[in-house]
Amino acid sequence: MITSFVLKVASRCNLNCSYCYMYNLGDKTYLKQPKFMSIDTIKTFADKLSEYCTENNLNNIQIVFHGGEPLLISKDFYRESIEIFTKTLPDNRFDFVIQTNGVGLDENWYQLFNELNIRVGISMDGPKEYHDKYRVFHNGKGSYDEVRQAVILGMDYGLNGILSVINIKIPPRELYDEIKSLKISGLNILLPDGHFDQLPDGMEKEFVNTKNYTPYADWLIELFKIWKNDKDRVEIRFFKTLIDLIVGEDEGDQILGKNINGVAVLETNGNLEVADFIRACYEGITRNNINIHTHAIGDVFSDRLFDVYINAHAMVSQKCLNCSIYDLCGGGFLGNRYSNDRGFDNPTIYCHDMIKLITFIQNDIIDGIPQETREEMELSKVSYDDIVHELEEENEDIMIESEIKEKLMYYRLV
Repeated sequence: MITSFVLKVASRCNLNCSYCYMYNLGDKTYLKQPKFMSIDTIKTFADKLSEYCTENNLNNIQIVFHGGEPLLISKDFYRESIEIFTKTLPDNRFDFVIQTNGVGLDENWYQLFNELNIRVGISMDGPKEYHDKYRVFHNGKGSYDEVRQAVILGMDYGLNGILSVINIKIPPRELYDEIKSLKISGLNILLPDGHFDQLPDGMEKEFVNTKNYTPYADWLIELFKIWKNDKDRVEIRFFKTLIDLIVGEDEGDQILGKNINGVAVLETNGNLEVADFIRACYEGITRNNINIHTHAIGDVFSDRLFDVYINAHAMVSQKCLNCSIYDLCGGGFLGNRYSNDRGFDNPTIYCHDMIKLITFIQNDIIDGIPQETREEMELSKVSYDDIVHELEEENEDIMIESEIKEKLMYYRLV
């Protein structure tokens, strides 16, 4: 079932981030839809959501206001939207969230979001030198000063946390010290969007998923060590999820584990689609004819791409099925598996990075368990080299189903 809906309330942005999957990785279809979502679309969506929740006995729903930049729309839009949702579904529990770039996020906005019980997350990519290289205004000016001011102000209003795209050019110590200096309680980090035919900035194509090329794992391991040794550590969701998966206390998310991806995106024109990061694959890949004004929410399950996305951790390549850490990695982010010649029938571009990172953290956890307990539990360390060697041998003990393979390869371009 879908339990989280991302509402793209604005299809334009006041920043021009170089790595943005919405505007700078090739998809220009946003130009053909309204700049802002209408209240009429919110009303229609709330009615359809009420039907969907009743049909599926759902009581808890997350609504994420997103963009583009969601602060470009008026404050009245949020007041009306929250009122519509809470009155249309009075027996439901809502988790309202807004993810913003922070530009223009002042005291009036924070007061409004507190009043409406909307949790606030801000996107920020490290110290000024690095943030201002990628997260810039349309005139090329960096946005760090405005964003930092919004983060500091947010400390008085219960700011939920910061979301950062990993930049391995930032020394992990510098990033961690920056986060600590802001006194935030939570940080979530994301691997950069990209795939085999459009790699993230700095990733070398000829070395991707080769044994000795693990730049993201090496960076994350260094950050993990710094984080672990801080007794007053900031919560880093990425690490927490990995640890919980390793010890069997979590099912994962869109990046890790084998959970169902229960997220759908509502565009400004009312289109109901797959998660929008898939747009980075190629122009128009996410587009369908399912619109909230003419369809029920459940109709999105008839979309071939949505089927692949929601089951992404079960629909994986042959290599993933035969990997001993598949249950923890889950094949990774769907968009990071794409290539023009094989569609989604690939391991993620971060495959070897994830193997190295997961085995490091797993072994670190084992090291913290007394020897006697380890023996009783029959725990043994895992080796990155051994797992990579097994995969290189192309063991086909577990075979990918032909139907799944066809679905994964449906979206290839050649």
